[in-house]
Amino acid sequence: MNDSKLRLSDAQYFILQLAVFGATSYFLYPYLILHTDGGSYWMPIATGLLAGILGARLFSGMMAQYPGLDAFASVKRVLGWPGLLLFALPYSWYAWRAMTMIARAHAEIVSMTILHTTPLWILHCTIPIATLLAAGGVASIARAAAVFVMVGIPVTVGITLLGLSNLDFTLHEPWRATDFSFLGSKTFYTSSFVWVGFLYLCSCGHHARSPGKLWRPYAVAALCFFPALAGAIYLPVLTFGVGFAKALTFPFLSKLDSISHYWLVVENLTAVFVSVVILLVILTLSLLLHSLVSALRALLPFLPSRFSYIAVGAGTYVSAQLIPSWEWIEKGIWADTPVRIYLVLFPSVVWLWSRLASGRRQRA
Repeated sequence: MNDSKLRLSDAQYFILQLAVFGATSYFLYPYLILHTDGGSYWMPIATGLLAGILGARLFSGMMAQYPGLDAFASVKRVLGWPGLLLFALPYSWYAWRAMTMIARAHAEIVSMTILHTTPLWILHCTIPIATLLAAGGVASIARAAAVFVMVGIPVTVGITLLGLSNLDFTLHEPWRATDFSFLGSKTFYTSSFVWVGFLYLCSCGHHARSPGKLWRPYAVAALCFFPALAGAIYLPVLTFGVGFAKALTFPFLSKLDSISHYWLVVENLTAVFVSVVILLVILTLSLLLHSLVSALRALLPFLPSRFSYIAVGAGTYVSAQLIPSWEWIEKGIWADTPVRIYLVLFPSVVWLWSRLASGRRQRA
């Protein structure tokens, strides 16, 4: 099917958003939330969720201005080439950096938990696979998402439920603490990378039947994934204690390593979990790659589509290989925080400018 005539349902957007949450929530998010100031971990999670829903609502409002156009075309229609440059260039930076760090982070996790002797250049093969999937268009990504999420999310939820064993609820008190000191922690703002997953809608949001309601699938997916996110943080705390959980780079994976039941057929739950998350990583990389190519072609319309995918895929692969250490990933995600916040707020400028222009036309 021609992508220009493709229509995606809310259920398909919901599935895509679940994949994004599943790919981004486990490799650094628990560590960041555990290192926020204060002890009320549920508050930074809930605050991030509400901020994400608000950002998705603003983004949907921008997309609703010109149904049938992607975000880049809508911005160009409202603000012209200057506005397109102010939006597409930061978005390209965000998408490229996000792809690079997600791919490298999961390659590091796979290397540490499953394939200890496999070189990173092989583990980064998720990028070529995602490139092929993205080159097939949004329809191919949506079809793959239905299969990957159907396999990945139930296994992820099931393994999280297994983590409910061997918990000591006295290790984290008080449960109802309402400490807002987390708002002064840079790790809280760094954790925003989980909640800006709706930005992939830049290149596929115009396939919705009602672009103005695109925030609803995001909100439902965020609410459904909220317990899993809370589990990724609270399960390690209730198993190891706050102090030891903070000392772990991957607290949730360490919690999975501690699960032991005589009736479990699979001995290494961590390996199963990481293997399943790889499917969601491939989907997320393909969405980001597709949106980055759309941004580049909006800026440079003469670029051939096939060449764009090959160039972006190759550039992402090389960039992931060049990352020197895990600490660099942590610093990189923090350094990109202003760009993420800028991209979340930019749609409100487009919406406001469009309203003002419409008002001037009516008065004329």
